[in-house]
Amino acid sequence: MPPALAPERVIACLGLISDTHMPKRWPQLPPAVFDVFRGVDLVLHAGDVGRLWVLDELSAAAPVVAVHGNDETDEAQRELPYQQLLTLGGHRLLLCHGHLPDREAEMASRIGDDWRPKLAQRAAQARRAGARLMVFGHLHVPFVTQHDGVWLVNPGAIASGSAFTRQTRQTVALLYLRDDGQPFVVHVDLARPDWPCDAAVEWEAGFTAALNRHEAFFPDPRLRPAVAALRASRFRFERRLWAALSRIGMPYFTGEKSVLGAEEMLAGIEAADEFSVVERAELLALVRDHLAE
Repeated sequence: MPPALAPERVIACLGLISDTHMPKRWPQLPPAVFDVFRGVDLVLHAGDVGRLWVLDELSAAAPVVAVHGNDETDEAQRELPYQQLLTLGGHRLLLCHGHLPDREAEMASRIGDDWRPKLAQRAAQARRAGARLMVFGHLHVPFVTQHDGVWLVNPGAIASGSAFTRQTRQTVALLYLRDDGQPFVVHVDLARPDWPCDAAVEWEAGFTAALNRHEAFFPDPRLRPAVAALRASRFRFERRLWAALSRIGMPYFTGEKSVLGAEEMLAGIEAADEFSVVERAELLALVRDHLAE
């Protein structure tokens, strides 16, 4: 608990977690999550859950409220809402993954490195619900900031947001709500669960600089053009492509391996049963044609 926070003024302590992506990009909840969430009143999962057993396991710490994200399993997409309004001690809190439901609008929102539009979008969403506080994920960067009169809290992520990056810093957060609605947020790096971690963001440095503190590109640099080509290919919005690539990437997500080479990527695509013979040949040719010298 923050030293400046009087315990008698705390109305609730919430455990915040997001972007577990299980088991596609991370096999199971890190045990340290349960150490950090011991004694919380409620757990909020801000989306990209993966399989719903993730929520069952989290409920061992406290009751769980969750929303779906933009990169979900069918069951999570079907059973979880887009957003959830909670009231605690007379104060409204909006829980949402933070993505836009319309794919074109979502992709357009990713253009540009300026933090201000990203913060303004979430603050406007919270204000529409009459909430002074919004908890969301999606960005894979832990932070707390006040923007346009709304407190915005992101716990960070457990798993990578991409088939080609490793989440190098897994974080969750504790949100202490005071009787006047004032939020006190403590972020925790699960590699050091006994200590608060520094979640300061250099806003003027841009979004990419902040993300690079928490994620790392693991393919061989020669594969960068091929990765860009895959992201621009006709398969770019198809789950089967990203399922196959995530399967190839699992030992790199977990740190068991460090650098994905071209031959291993090609072998993984060759072995993927998600594609027809013609499609597999197209993907293999695309990667080979875009290998950097």
